[in-house]
Amino acid sequence: MQPDARVLVAPDLSIVEATPAALDLLQMSLEQLRALPPGGLSVENDSEASRALETAWTEAGRSPMFGSGTIRLLDGRLIRVQYFVVAQPDGGLEIVFDRANDRLDAPPRIYAVGEVLAAWRAAERTLDQLEPGSEDWEEAQATITRFRDDYRRLVTERGGPKLVL
Repeated sequence: MQPDARVLVAPDLSIVEATPAALDLLQMSLEQLRALPPGGLSVENDSEASRALETAWTEAGRSPMFGSGTIRLLDGRLIRVQYFVVAQPDGGLEIVFDRANDRLDAPPRIYAVGEVLAAWRAAERTLDQLEPGSEDWEEAQATITRFRDDYRRLVTERGGPKLVL
């Protein structure tokens, strides 16, 4: 993550501010960005899914969230971005993002740091109850590895919660 590509979003989801790096990545001016409706960049414009995500995120305490998705630039081109979202005390959001190398047609991916850690710990508890070397044990090991790798990728490679936002 490039900590200089940041967008501040108000509680009503309107754009408050964007850094020059963010505007450069999105290839638009601040005025153009502010004129977009909430979710106006997203190709995955599913308002029902967005409301469900917001509800789940709020119920989980609005912990830092990572994700990736495809967005449409003003000229119609699609780009894939990865992002890190931190809830602000006023109810708004700060989003740090960068280009991603994922395929443009890949589904959106969203991870809450707390959810990844909870799932990782649950998989470790399951592993402790299984016979080493069994098929279930091997599957639990693979699950732990996946969650560990997700956590490392999200936190270490993308700047994660260590960012001072």
